[in-house]
Amino acid sequence: MYEFEPASPTYAISDTIVEHHLHGRDRTRADLPGGYRLTLRTRELHGQLEAALFAPSPTGPARICTARISAHTPPAITSRILDTVARYAPALPDARDAHPPLQAVARLLATGAPFQRPGEQGLFVQFGPAEAWLERRRLSVILGSPGSGLSLVLGGPWDAPSTARLTSTVLRELTEAEQLAGEVASLLEPGPWQVLSDQWHPDAALVLPAPLSPDPEDPLGRRISRALGEVQHHLRTVRPDWHFQELIAVEGSAVALRVTVRDRAVPRLVRTVVSDGAHGPDELGNTRTTFAPAGPSAFPHPNPAPPSHEVPSLDLHVAPMDERYSYGVKLELGDWAYVLDGQAVVYGPGWYPFHEHVTRREKDPTAPLNDREVPTGRTVPARMRICPDVEDRAWGNEYVQLTPVDHRVEARLRLYAGRENACTLVRTVTLEIDLRAQRVLLPAQMPAALRHQAEVKGRRILDLLLAARRERRRGMSEPRAVLGRWKRCAPPSADA
Repeated sequence: MYEFEPASPTYAISDTIVEHHLHGRDRTRADLPGGYRLTLRTRELHGQLEAALFAPSPTGPARICTARISAHTPPAITSRILDTVARYAPALPDARDAHPPLQAVARLLATGAPFQRPGEQGLFVQFGPAEAWLERRRLSVILGSPGSGLSLVLGGPWDAPSTARLTSTVLRELTEAEQLAGEVASLLEPGPWQVLSDQWHPDAALVLPAPLSPDPEDPLGRRISRALGEVQHHLRTVRPDWHFQELIAVEGSAVALRVTVRDRAVPRLVRTVVSDGAHGPDELGNTRTTFAPAGPSAFPHPNPAPPSHEVPSLDLHVAPMDERYSYGVKLELGDWAYVLDGQAVVYGPGWYPFHEHVTRREKDPTAPLNDREVPTGRTVPARMRICPDVEDRAWGNEYVQLTPVDHRVEARLRLYAGRENACTLVRTVTLEIDLRAQRVLLPAQMPAALRHQAEVKGRRILDLLLAARRERRRGMSEPRAVLGRWKRCAPPSADA
């Protein structure tokens, strides 16, 4: 009968560790497939496990790792970690490559938040209750308290990618980071979803749409956002002890759903838009949206961005007092987005995307007594009015006036300030939307009670402008995706 003989040491590592624990041996030595060798040692009953892993080389077995693993670590996790070392570690020691740069490792990490502590050597990585420390050839991981976790002493030419992969694997294995993702996947109906473990915390999981080609009818991803909302409603009904956070992209639509355990201290994620470069003075180039835990960056970037000056450069205005607005309403911030109010505009060059045609007046040949407007072929930035996408002909106090300046746009809003004698109170303010820096600046005299409302609405105005710029880069000549749903049946120029 054919006997299965594995070519890799994966199965043999697991069998050797299980045999060592079952027989209560103080020392076990095993030859593994592929020329590998594993030595295990336990110096005292129920004490920590010491392991030495050797790889084949022309001069004989070369030690690629020495490990000290807590007695509380399950054998299955220990075997998977040692198997990861065997797969990623080269066989021949080379002192020149044994110490990869810490910054290179930090950039390649797919798990945890890297940081450095003042006065201490090495790189630290925080992943929920687990903390990893990487210093020269040593990788140590502590689970909540000293005495738990493991310590690996690596030998051989460890480069930055291999070190980053090993660090991520060790953190995920020791914290059982895949457990919550498996529970979430088991509760979802079959559909176009993929469930992944979270990058920043082991007690979190992500529900993402399966990789699909972009939908030209839905460039802002509203269909995916609604489907994620249905998934959230289903999971919340089944597991009320879970907490949910929608990850909202710059277009204003949800792109993922983050699931966390309610009784665990899991930090929320904050959205950041990062520019990958510039293609001239009028284009930002490619951008990407990232989500990371709230708080300052823990590991210094090798090429930090220049500091931003949070002082508005425009002469922003805040009305000295609240005004009465007879037909005003209070619109909750919710998850709505701004859309164009259906004005006849086209896309033009420059930072600001919305333009209008320049015309000249001439006699109408069909009616000599009348004049007509004739396009000259040029366009200029146009003042625009936008509104929330909740209803056609939105309430007057929720309209926003956009006035282009250069790479800056002045937005004029009426912020809801309360009610008095059955009448809505509003406060008129102006904000600075900086398209080049992708930020929103508020006037210094903004009332504290209105600051949050202004920040949220300012960010959504910026999201609308960035979405329009992306649609323009795709070759569209007129706005379509940034129109209200009641205006998408025809181009805005059809209403002119």
